[in-house]
Amino acid sequence: MHIEDVIIWYNYFGLLFEDNLSNYPTRLFGYKTGELSEPAIMQIDNVGACFGYVYSGQLSVQDSLVNWNVQKEQWFHVPTGCNLKIYPLTTVVICQRLYYQGMHLMGGPIEKTGRLRYIDGCTDSLLCCPPLKGDPCLNLLHFPSHTKQTPHTHPSIRAGIIARGNGLCCTKGDTIELEEGMVFMIAANSVHHFQTHEHSMDVIAYHPDSDWGPTHEEHPMINRTWVSGHKILS
Repeated sequence: MHIEDVIIWYNYFGLLFEDNLSNYPTRLFGYKTGELSEPAIMQIDNVGACFGYVYSGQLSVQDSLVNWNVQKEQWFHVPTGCNLKIYPLTTVVICQRLYYQGMHLMGGPIEKTGRLRYIDGCTDSLLCCPPLKGDPCLNLLHFPSHTKQTPHTHPSIRAGIIARGNGLCCTKGDTIELEEGMVFMIAANSVHHFQTHEHSMDVIAYHPDSDWGPTHEEHPMINRTWVSGHKILS
């Protein structure tokens, strides 16, 4: 299956992209409602954990254990599929990591910048951290104004939404203008970089895998459990 380097969606409602062939199979959903007379009811199948972000409006997220009301600039993570009640004038993106069992988590609103240093003066925050090393995660990526990133790649796809501001995504063969509310997917190993001009840009980015996170041998609970003044050996 050939996947374009970068795919952008301006208007969307439903399943946008599905990758069943990689080591980290993922589905990408986007829902943008207009002036609906009543909320839209949608169901995402119980085939993997869902990572969601509300760009505008509000929605209810429900499964067998929770019934959450999620507002603008908040994110959520549920273990498998879920039922959505999407209100008028709402925009939400959901990345589903197939065959992965997630957790019940919700947070936000997102901050103005990231907590961690990233390349070329950018910053990022881990919104939803990998519970175990190798697990998927959700991130806030902040690009200050007048940023020009070094061209780079990622070993797995990246997907998400432009949360605030605007900029450019540049590949070997194309330059794509990015605006708030656009949903995107960047193919694995695609050479790309982002640029901003007068305005900064914030991106919600889903990663289907990681090479960082707690392990059974290294995590805060066990690292700070000492016997006779020394860390216990796991």
